[in-house]
Amino acid sequence: MTSFKTLFLTLFLVVIDQISKYLVTAQLNLAESLEILPFLNFTLILNTGIAFSMFDDGGISGRWILVSLTSIAVSYVAYILIKEKNLHTLEILPLVLILSGGLGNLIDRVLFGYVIDFIHVFYGIYSFYVFNLADSFITIGVVIYLYYLIFLDTKSRA
Repeated sequence: MTSFKTLFLTLFLVVIDQISKYLVTAQLNLAESLEILPFLNFTLILNTGIAFSMFDDGGISGRWILVSLTSIAVSYVAYILIKEKNLHTLEILPLVLILSGGLGNLIDRVLFGYVIDFIHVFYGIYSFYVFNLADSFITIGVVIYLYYLIFLDTKSRA
């Protein structure tokens, strides 16, 4: 994947994430739900913590600590994508997903002090945490990258 395609895909995913969050906040009030499918609601939640609302009581200092840590992680992934010339497509794609998700959530945290979450998957009484597209990008990227490292990366086994 060329650097132009990598940049374009990253920006495209960040824009899609931000548009989805804008549309949800324009249509729903805090904690309001909209049923999409029998197992899927859009429920507006403002998450001041990290994954699964951990560390959500950190206040203003917690906000900027999370901004700093996310900035470091995003910068590191971007550095790898820029500097490493011999990356396999199954390395580039997950790194782009992780970078895009990190940037999408970083934008929220910097602008608002929280991350906008709205995707709520459930089955009967079983409920998964509310998340957003950026979280999905990060999760899918990590899964693909781990798969690549465990099953396909021959250079690290040589």
